[in-house]
Amino acid sequence: AVVSTQSGHYGRDTNYILSTMNSVQICCGEFIRIILFVLNFIFWAAGGVILGLGIYVKVSLNDLKDLDVSHDTLNTAALFLIGLGCVVFVVGLLGCCGSLTQNRCMLLLYFTLVTLIFLGEIALAIAVYANKDAVTKQLRTQFKDCMTSYGKANETVCTDTIDTLQSVLECCGEMKPADWKNFTSYTANPPKSCCPQDEACDYADAYPLGCYTTIDEFVNNKSKYIGFGVLGVAIIELIGMSLACYLRVHIIKRTTYEEPHAA
Repeated sequence: AVVSTQSGHYGRDTNYILSTMNSVQICCGEFIRIILFVLNFIFWAAGGVILGLGIYVKVSLNDLKDLDVSHDTLNTAALFLIGLGCVVFVVGLLGCCGSLTQNRCMLLLYFTLVTLIFLGEIALAIAVYANKDAVTKQLRTQFKDCMTSYGKANETVCTDTIDTLQSVLECCGEMKPADWKNFTSYTANPPKSCCPQDEACDYADAYPLGCYTTIDEFVNNKSKYIGFGVLGVAIIELIGMSLACYLRVHIIKRTTYEEPHAA
């Protein structure tokens, strides 16, 4: 009788422990689900804003002609924003719907997409870092080639690109304004985009720094903040991947536990 009583107490204690553990797991699962939903809701909303901005720029190109940015640059920026907005919107929507409905397929698809994006970002970062000297050299070569073709009737892309860079970055020439003196058409005066006012421009009023120098200084001075920004995005992606993985495993375990008891 004593053994039977002890066995009964042991069984009740075991059931109590299992019940408590199950309650804790359910609470953790619900907490993770809410966090994942809120995180992806923010991404979904941000994706919608980016997508809307891209569409607005795309359909309003003619209304934005007064900006110091060329038509081709605005068009490229609009297409980039639309593409980026679509990706962020879709990923955020999958995360929201997957966490809200606790759909394992959606969570798996969300995890797969975020993982692919994360791996792509790492590969791109490694490629850029490993080839930074070659990329820098290529940019300088392209800028020099565009300076040679600047102002020609059949070279509007180069002309618009240089005008945009010089106006937005407030720079002139490759390394310095005097670089333009190597071209016959600009021995006396640089292009108008070299000066703050889009009127008559001379070398005395031109921006003092070259465009390559300006970009190089910006990258060197802001590289720490760029690195922190990339690291922040990577951490958020890792958090999203971890939460989705945990929630999916939690749903599978809960389903496996509930099915026999429901029967």
